[in-house]
Amino acid sequence: MTHTPVRIEQRDPRFLEAYGPLALDRRSRASALTDLAGGFAEFTDSTPAEPATLPYEELLYVIEGEVTLTVGDQVIVGSTGDFITLEKGATVVFAGTAGTRLFYAVSPADWEH
Repeated sequence: MTHTPVRIEQRDPRFLEAYGPLALDRRSRASALTDLAGGFAEFTDSTPAEPATLPYEELLYVIEGEVTLTVGDQVIVGSTGDFITLEKGATVVFAGTAGTRLFYAVSPADWEH
């Protein structure tokens, strides 16, 4: 079997997960990427997620809707077309209106290991 370095990654049921109010499509999981991972997230309801301290750097692009990120006393509201950066080590509470869709990218890709 040969390795193709450039591919279109399709939606794969093996990499669909729930994280609090978010439905995650971890699209790059099937790839051989090691430095960067990405996918899509959609808020299924408006309940805020539990606070999370990020073990990675993250980029968010709001495809549709509105997302609210709370970091300590700071509240960031992103809406359609906004590009948001999150630094490694930030403790964030994610919330969004139901139906809000995001593209996300994290580095490193293997942050869970």
